[in-house]
Amino acid sequence: MQTADALRKQIQDGRLAPGAKLPSARELQSQYGIANSTAQKALRVLKEEGLIYSVQGRGVFVRELSPRDQFLKRYNETLEEMAAQHRADEEAVRLSGKTDDEVAAELAAAELRFAKASGQFEANTAHRDAMRAVMEQRKRLSGNYTPEERAASVQRLHDRLNEGRHRR
Repeated sequence: MQTADALRKQIQDGRLAPGAKLPSARELQSQYGIANSTAQKALRVLKEEGLIYSVQGRGVFVRELSPRDQFLKRYNETLEEMAAQHRADEEAVRLSGKTDDEVAAELAAAELRFAKASGQFEANTAHRDAMRAVMEQRKRLSGNYTPEERAASVQRLHDRLNEGRHRR
């Protein structure tokens, strides 16, 4: 069972991908230090579980997971990730040395600061956009464009003229 468990884990975590050839019973015997009959039994267990299949004269291979099994694999991986994140979060709170009420108060304060900063950011963005519009209007009225802006403007005029000629 330990050999079957080890091979199953390798299949489940992708170290033995679908289509991969498994070691022969003789290689498993050598690799795990088990009897040949034990290696054969491990392969039989995995075959009964539908994880592997054999091809006469070629060897034993990892079976492609069914859509259901693929879904279950992704689901289990997601659950494991969520559990790991939960453990990390619990550890962070534990290490912070603060009570739940203290952490909740700090979170509420941080959310208020974020809301205030977000409002200030939006106001500053609107002010910046208004200042850009004023600068553009002044440039148009005074003609004080940089050489690059003047060249781009001239190119746009040429492009419009050429479009008009092609339409006629």
